[in-house]
Amino acid sequence: MMERSSRRIGGFKDHELFSELRIPPNAFFAIRCDGRSFRDLCESLRFAKPFDREFARSMVEASKAVFEGGFNPLIAYIQSDEASFVFDGENAFNRRLEKLVSIIPSLMSSKLALWLSQRRGFSGSVAFDARVVLLSREDVVDYLAWRQLEAWRNHVNSYAYYTLLAKGYSPKKASSTLRGLKAPQLHELVYREAGINLAKTPTWQRRGIVLRWEVYRKVGRDPVRNVEVEVERVRLVEDWQPPVFISQEGRSYLEKALEIRLAKNRRS
Repeated sequence: MMERSSRRIGGFKDHELFSELRIPPNAFFAIRCDGRSFRDLCESLRFAKPFDREFARSMVEASKAVFEGGFNPLIAYIQSDEASFVFDGENAFNRRLEKLVSIIPSLMSSKLALWLSQRRGFSGSVAFDARVVLLSREDVVDYLAWRQLEAWRNHVNSYAYYTLLAKGYSPKKASSTLRGLKAPQLHELVYREAGINLAKTPTWQRRGIVLRWEVYRKVGRDPVRNVEVEVERVRLVEDWQPPVFISQEGRSYLEKALEIRLAKNRRS
């Protein structure tokens, strides 16, 4: 009986059905993290509505934790409570799916909770979920453009919704009033009721925020020849005013940003 029980207890490794699922070795992919119950979180911490720059800053800091936590994204795109990290040759944890979709949102969650605790006295828990989006090299720019279009839709809808709440509408009535309205109608409503031109709101609210790599040059010393030399390095930068990704300017911007990191990965 003891022997049978030991065999049974020791056999549960076979029940880990998904632990060996891996991202294909040559595939580009995105890990998209979304905040769980962040509307309630923002309510409790009294962030401004519909957008708050301090909350946006907290999302940027949480996203940087992924770059600092042993991963190598080509680029990250942040809008509202969502962050997408694009990878090509990421080999962390042998590209195991369960590892990627658990550790990356965990890094964001822990960094955000700490950031909110230090600045807002927050003592609760924060959680992100995550999903994998498989991409080809040609898909990457279109994927990011799609998420930016979602940022624009969220921007327009949020301003319209909170404009009606400020006018005394209940959440239920505001939602029913806005249902079915197109973007031009929402623009007109916000301008008429609040005097806000949605085309003139801060760029990060309309287009999101990008974390990308930038090439810069610095002076160093060649220890062999004992002379000063100029060398190229890359650093992570924040862009709170990205272009529209579906435009030619926007596509060129993304391609350039991607190529900086891809070129470095090829040399590594």
